[in-house]
Amino acid sequence: MKKIYNPESTETQNKIVNGNPTGIANFVNPSRVIYKTIFEGQIARFWNPATVNLVADKKAVKGLSDAEFKAYELTFGKLIFNDSVITNRLMDNINNIITDPIANACIAFQSGEEALHSYSYAFIGDDVLGSTEIYELFRKDEQLKTLADKINARYNIFDENREISDKEKAFAAIANLCLEGVSFPAGFIVVWALGSKMQGSASMITEISRNELGSHLPLYVNIYKHIKEDTGVNIDKLARETVIQAGEDEKQYLLYSTKGVMGFSENSINNFMDWIVDNRLRELELERLPQAININDGLIKIFKSYSELNETKTNFFEGTVKNYSKQSLDMDDF
Repeated sequence: MKKIYNPESTETQNKIVNGNPTGIANFVNPSRVIYKTIFEGQIARFWNPATVNLVADKKAVKGLSDAEFKAYELTFGKLIFNDSVITNRLMDNINNIITDPIANACIAFQSGEEALHSYSYAFIGDDVLGSTEIYELFRKDEQLKTLADKINARYNIFDENREISDKEKAFAAIANLCLEGVSFPAGFIVVWALGSKMQGSASMITEISRNELGSHLPLYVNIYKHIKEDTGVNIDKLARETVIQAGEDEKQYLLYSTKGVMGFSENSINNFMDWIVDNRLRELELERLPQAININDGLIKIFKSYSELNETKTNFFEGTVKNYSKQSLDMDDF
């Protein structure tokens, strides 16, 4: 186990795992500048859920079709599970295996952001739905429970009370990447597709997406690559299989949760999730999907319309700062 305070350390370049750091977060001279850049992005993206206007959504939700209402509830039920579980996984599990203090700072900040997202869903329950039912869906709805069990199973290595191998540390980064970069987008698209009716909810999801896709996703892409670099382990085959399977799991849940919602045909869902997965494989520099993807499909267009805001942006995957603003999120960088 890493030491939190270690003044005897002579380590000058912090390793991402298995290091011997002093424990001091030196933002002036970071071992890897990319983590400082990500941290600065996290600060710039900070937001307050109370500022999102949901007044119109309280009336608009009553005008949703039965299929749209079901999709709305089941999507927020899934997002509640994702954010609640990852808040604790980050601080109790993931942060403990990371030994670069600046990366630790990013993870600590991320945990707070995930808790903030959980807080934001209270506004959906109270102000829009007038119910806490969405907090119980993860165990009442069998399809959601099945998906939640699969997501949580990727973290089982932390529940076995033993030392974590380097390969397992690399897999933990992939588990987080699947959550941030596959599962969350599969939820965002549903709320954004209902955005013409549920404008406040769509705005809230846009704020959340800036955290998940703009900061958290590139954090774990880089952590995975740096674990490989620092330890020499290679789980690329398993990583690719895991990302693809995460996409397949989300396809099944989307088919179930959006049944009867305009625009969510089986072909469109498959195409959208293939696009999401293929982007993740590209970022990880893994073999891309063989199938053709129609980037002009409606779901991809909706996703891009909410996530590409034509503002200045930072390419965290290349580690080069172009400029930065709270509004920046460009899927061309993902």
